[in-house]
Amino acid sequence: MTMRRARCRALSCRPLLAIAMAATLLGAWSTQSAATVQPVAAKALSADGKARDKAGNKTADSRLVRIALIADLPQWPDAEAPTQQLLDNLAQRRLAFVIHAGGIKGDTESCADAMLAGRLRLLDQSPLPLVYIPGETDWAECEQAINGSFDPDERLARLRELAFPDDDSLGQRKLRLIRQSDQAKFRSYRENVRWTAGKVLLVGMNVPDDNNHYRTEAGRNGEFEDRREANRQWLARAFSVAEQESLDGIVLVVHGDPQFGNGWEKRGKPTLLDGFLRHRKRDGYLEFKRQLRELVSDYRGQVLLIHSSLGGFGIDTPLRDAKGKTIRSFTRVALPVGSPKQWTELTISPDSRSLFSVALQDGASKN
Repeated sequence: MTMRRARCRALSCRPLLAIAMAATLLGAWSTQSAATVQPVAAKALSADGKARDKAGNKTADSRLVRIALIADLPQWPDAEAPTQQLLDNLAQRRLAFVIHAGGIKGDTESCADAMLAGRLRLLDQSPLPLVYIPGETDWAECEQAINGSFDPDERLARLRELAFPDDDSLGQRKLRLIRQSDQAKFRSYRENVRWTAGKVLLVGMNVPDDNNHYRTEAGRNGEFEDRREANRQWLARAFSVAEQESLDGIVLVVHGDPQFGNGWEKRGKPTLLDGFLRHRKRDGYLEFKRQLRELVSDYRGQVLLIHSSLGGFGIDTPLRDAKGKTIRSFTRVALPVGSPKQWTELTISPDSRSLFSVALQDGASKN
């Protein structure tokens, strides 16, 4: 039984988060409703980071990019209509697009074509452009009998055909995306994407929950190893592009929680024995975290990692350098799962002291 098997069918299985009106990011794990991600160095338009006219008066910054973040929706048939309503409500706000961080079905629902295609059609009805990143319930857990006893590799291949037939996003309005499948060596990795908004590079990668789909069975862990290499190159390329284009920040979206708090910094190089020794569980995210630490440390801008979380909404700075010092230019945002009643808003403010700001929002329509 995986972590996702523990997910309840509704948020009633745990208390609702106590949401404060507003707060400042302090570095520790937080469940505040709004927070500003503070950059190490800023290129502010004025002393307070606000746009001003020639007379020095504050003006609305038309360059702001407002983005809706959701995850694990819809999880069950009775969540389909509320999810569609949420997508319609988001279109009433001044948002640029929606990012879905994975999970379009419940962990006990079938992985058959009809289920996947039906949920993708729902997302494609979004009035706003919608960028979808796969989650583990969408393919990696499909081998379970309750999901139909599918081959996860075959389901991933089919999901790519259904969800990513071209270089456009989902939604009634489209975003043109750059896909890793443009590279001949990684022709199958259509789910890995990037695009630019507000002097920030946004990057989507297939990094699912359930230990990044690392399997302990004997023999080569082929899917994991091939995808790990594709992700390694895609992530390195993203930081290279951001540097070359002098972008102020990078937003990285995955579905799985990389488990920053599992003591990974003290672990040596993974070996084949890790999967067989109980006291040395193989960390499927180890290489991903090490690469992040190296790339973020060398990058001059801000980096925001977004992923789904069973623990609910939260913001922290969990990445540390080789000496154990917190890397303040890196922030993690965990998204609440499975409720159309909430969504997370990310605002990008180019040339501001506060490049990123994040707030948990009510899913109801705008008054």
